[in-house]
Amino acid sequence: MKRRRILTVLALSSFIFNALPVSATPKSEKEIISEKSDFLTLFEAIEITIQNNHTLKLAEERIKIARYQITENAAQGLPQLSINTSYGRQDPVDPPPPPPGLGNNPQFAAFLGTSSVNTFNNQVGLSQVLFAGFRVIDGIRLASVNLEASEESYRQTRQEVVDRVANAYYNALKLAKLVEINRDTLKQAERHLEQAKKLEKAGVGIKLDVVRAENQLVNNQLQLSQAMNNLEKAKKALNLIMGRKINEPVDLNPAALVPENKTETESKIIQTALENRSEIRQLKMKKEIDEIATTIQSRATWPTISANLSYSVRDTKVIDSNSVNNQNLNYGINMNWPVFDGLLTYAKVQKSQNNVIQDQINIDQMTQNIIMEVNQSMLDIQEARERTILAQKSIELAKEALRIAELRYLNGIGISLDVMDQQTGLAQARANLVNAEFDLNISRLKLYKAMGTDI
Repeated sequence: MKRRRILTVLALSSFIFNALPVSATPKSEKEIISEKSDFLTLFEAIEITIQNNHTLKLAEERIKIARYQITENAAQGLPQLSINTSYGRQDPVDPPPPPPGLGNNPQFAAFLGTSSVNTFNNQVGLSQVLFAGFRVIDGIRLASVNLEASEESYRQTRQEVVDRVANAYYNALKLAKLVEINRDTLKQAERHLEQAKKLEKAGVGIKLDVVRAENQLVNNQLQLSQAMNNLEKAKKALNLIMGRKINEPVDLNPAALVPENKTETESKIIQTALENRSEIRQLKMKKEIDEIATTIQSRATWPTISANLSYSVRDTKVIDSNSVNNQNLNYGINMNWPVFDGLLTYAKVQKSQNNVIQDQINIDQMTQNIIMEVNQSMLDIQEARERTILAQKSIELAKEALRIAELRYLNGIGISLDVMDQQTGLAQARANLVNAEFDLNISRLKLYKAMGTDI
């Protein structure tokens, strides 16, 4: 009797095992990409974001303003030409009779307001700064450095935008993979429930196993629903960063990887970071700007010499009578020399020099921060790489443990809880691999950002 029952269990387990769907062999990343080529790649997402980002557009406008500032400062050293023209007319209103003996004098009639008068004034002026204590040249230098700083600020903003969209992209990709894991886990729960029902129907299982399997199925459905909701939120956030409609469909590339940095040694990576980081470049430019400002302040008591030339014509004509025409030519050289300003210039120079000292302190502090960021990013990459290897090994062990637990359960020597525990363990192992791959990509992004280079 006992032997017949064992044979019955083996036959039933064989039937159930053969009736179960055979899982397909996992496809490689190249096979996935070759089957579907309409993915939104990481670099496409970055390009869309750069084109639509409003912060970058504002940074571009600031660059244009900085260019115009150079022209504005250079204009102070160029000739200034001006033309002034005016016309006036005087008409009498109920004029009084002219005094006896002077009524025929047109100039006197114009003075008394008894006659109409046209007045023309024309003046042409030309001025040229000959010497301004080199302040014009220093102003052009200052505006040029400010232009470089604006361009560097744009570069920094661009890198921050790229970092944001890349993080959003990989966050959505991570959640998409977690949804896939939850779907597979749900299928395993459905399969286990079917196994429990068939064993109960065959008289070799218990109702409690069916209830437990149903409860596990409900929990997996809830987890899948939550995972899909989080994925939709992540896709909307990605669209928002890219400047697209938040409900626009997004299909991510599951094989997207941040390329590994090929710099050989840590010292070269640090050297590259100190040369390329926008923050330290901008601090060096600010120091240069403060040094130029110090020079400009020190020349505040230098003389300013300019040449002026003006030509004017004034024509006064009494209607139906004579006219008076005056022409003048004026030219000369002016000098303004503030010999003593009550130590105001000295105070401004000292203040500017103190700013230069503070700039150097900030540069030294930023240098240490950059070295720290590079070291931390490299350690994070190493840790994530090791976790990825361990997670892959853990998945292999979890699959084997699940296979054994299912086989034991089908043969009547295992329990349902073992199967459910191993299903949960496999799902956790796969989730650990997804998290490790996500952290590896993010750590590589952080290293590129720490080095001040594009991915």
